[in-house]
Amino acid sequence: MKFKPEWKAQWITFAGCPGHAAPVFRRRFHLPSGVKAAQVRICGLGFYVMAINGRRVGDEIMQPAFTAYDKRVLYNICDLSGYLTEGANSIEITLGNGWYNEMQASAWQFEHAVWRAQPKMIAELYIDGELFLFSDASWECARSGTVFNSLRCGETFDGGYRIEGWEQASIAPAPGGVMEEQRIPPIRVRSVIEPVAIIPGPLPVIYDFGVNLSGNVEIRVTGKKGSKVAIQYFELLRATGTPDLERYRQHVYDERFQCDEYILSGQGTEVWHSEFSYNGFRYARVYGDYETIEVVARCFHTDLADVGGLECDNPHITKIQEAVRRSTLTNFHHIPTDCPHREKNGWTGDAHLSCEQALFNFAMQNAYMKWLDDLADCQRPNGRIPCIAPTSSWGYDHMLCGPAWDAALFVIPWQLYRYTGQTAYLQRYYEPMEKYLGYLRSILDHDICRIGLGDWSAPAGAPECPTAALLTAYSFYMADLFARISTILHKEENQRQASGLAGEIKAAFLREYGGLQTDSQLFYAMLLYFGLAEDVPQTLNHLIRTVDNADCHIMGGIFCAKMLLDVLTDHGHVELAYKIASRRDFPGWGYMTDLCAGTLGENWYGGSSMNHHMFSEIGAWYYKALAGFRIDDCHPGFKRFRLAPYIPADVQEFRAWHQTPYGRLEISWDPETIRIILPEGVFATFVYEGMTRELASGEYSFKREKINDASCRTAGEASDYGSKL
Repeated sequence: MKFKPEWKAQWITFAGCPGHAAPVFRRRFHLPSGVKAAQVRICGLGFYVMAINGRRVGDEIMQPAFTAYDKRVLYNICDLSGYLTEGANSIEITLGNGWYNEMQASAWQFEHAVWRAQPKMIAELYIDGELFLFSDASWECARSGTVFNSLRCGETFDGGYRIEGWEQASIAPAPGGVMEEQRIPPIRVRSVIEPVAIIPGPLPVIYDFGVNLSGNVEIRVTGKKGSKVAIQYFELLRATGTPDLERYRQHVYDERFQCDEYILSGQGTEVWHSEFSYNGFRYARVYGDYETIEVVARCFHTDLADVGGLECDNPHITKIQEAVRRSTLTNFHHIPTDCPHREKNGWTGDAHLSCEQALFNFAMQNAYMKWLDDLADCQRPNGRIPCIAPTSSWGYDHMLCGPAWDAALFVIPWQLYRYTGQTAYLQRYYEPMEKYLGYLRSILDHDICRIGLGDWSAPAGAPECPTAALLTAYSFYMADLFARISTILHKEENQRQASGLAGEIKAAFLREYGGLQTDSQLFYAMLLYFGLAEDVPQTLNHLIRTVDNADCHIMGGIFCAKMLLDVLTDHGHVELAYKIASRRDFPGWGYMTDLCAGTLGENWYGGSSMNHHMFSEIGAWYYKALAGFRIDDCHPGFKRFRLAPYIPADVQEFRAWHQTPYGRLEISWDPETIRIILPEGVFATFVYEGMTRELASGEYSFKREKINDASCRTAGEASDYGSKL
């Protein structure tokens, strides 16, 4: 059914509920016979759990999605078919603090958020399309068994607690933001993981789940009434067999961090997990007074569907690709976060550096639109944006952001357009981009940008790329992208102005850095990546020299990781790019994934966080270089593209697929044959071993030996060496 934009319901709260506790709201009602359909429109801030007649509704976790609540508030529509009964019914809604009422002090200052208030809710129940009941002062409220809940610090639940009396709910002011239906997929449990080991030693017991994940632990426990079980989540175990907690809690100014507690009721076997927080962890330290206990980990995150996959017989590639995917998924909880433990923040740089691999692997459109809306909501009137979104007040500092991070506002809509062919993404964020360019002009110093963060997490001793050069290059890139977007959207005057700005920045860049000689891989890679090289062959030679000097290792941080493999591949040196990607020693992706448990790290040496996704461009490169899926910007959305696979000697079996807007695109090979599937309406220029052939939709099979024999033939002659199935 279609809901009216206006609400008859009122926001309600439990004014007397202690701040750390979770309130519960109740409404009892009588349902007539013959009901055909029932739906509820609901928002509970920060997060809510709804139960009908004591039964939890749905499998969604931590709803609704996090936003800047003074700007935008999301609600959910839930089907209640199968939950309601004829006659007496009861609906209960329990609220957690979530991001809305973060009380713990932290470096990011959400405890000072302009929207912060006691948890509140609004709900309307529709029966057969008609409004049946809604939240108002007639609802009852009480404190639930959740006596403590914090997004970063965990929860305490009293299994023996029973509500002794209900109070009348209070009418509350609205959060302030525009109400919209949530379109991003919800958070759901994607896997349940058994411990792979129990660390030897005295109590407390430490369970090892083998991989870094995001979520919580579920316990099945027996014991005496009033006994407590505590669960401490962490990522790294010291050589002494003790948790390394300091590196993860350093930005959260509370003694408690990532710790759940359960107080037993003493009534047989009790099953429990926390509801209103999540953790980043590989290990869980479990201690307390209990008789028996069983422990499993629940891995949950935004339920992003697969739209791509890659399989091969090379374990090195497989391990890195799995780490790319796991790092991306376990860092998406309504927003693309940097890490799932100490921060949980939507860093702009991390998001745009990893967006191509995410678009190859997952259905990201609604997820990215939601987060780009957050970013636009945080934009100040002068066009400035923060380095994390959503944010309350933190992240606008010049030294924390800058063009290299701010580029997310341009790059992600552009990549959404490239991968889908839909101009709606460009139109939706066109005005925020235009406003940002006005801000960008104000911070340029003679068309050079000197404020902001540079290449992050480069290995110690890496030749430095001048930070101002990177910032200025990204300034040019955003202006140039906006000019291209303006052309697509037929905004001629804006195109002219943006092209002029891009030209001015490029001229200033060449004046300042055109004669620079350096050993920085990033410097030469970005010249080629952004089209700033005056002499492309010479710049390419310089880049190859820096790679040779590093013995074919990558010697740069997250921006070098984004550009290096791509530019080498695009300029005819895919073998060299593959050599860099295949290194297993430091620094490189192989070394990083050997240190981190199934994820990518924040640094090449695995330090700080061991679950970040900002080095994940290699996952996109596998699709672009090995599978050879090369989007043509003149024909976005894979309508027409270049298919140029690279088959390394150490990959005998390979398969990659991607769900394009037209259907499934697939390529596979074995030692004898290359097979291609092109969906209906798609055209590809197939390039391999000197052969070029134009392919229309359909299935194709090519004998590799015959292709090699025909490597010097023309496209027309070579067409005889492949057959359409």
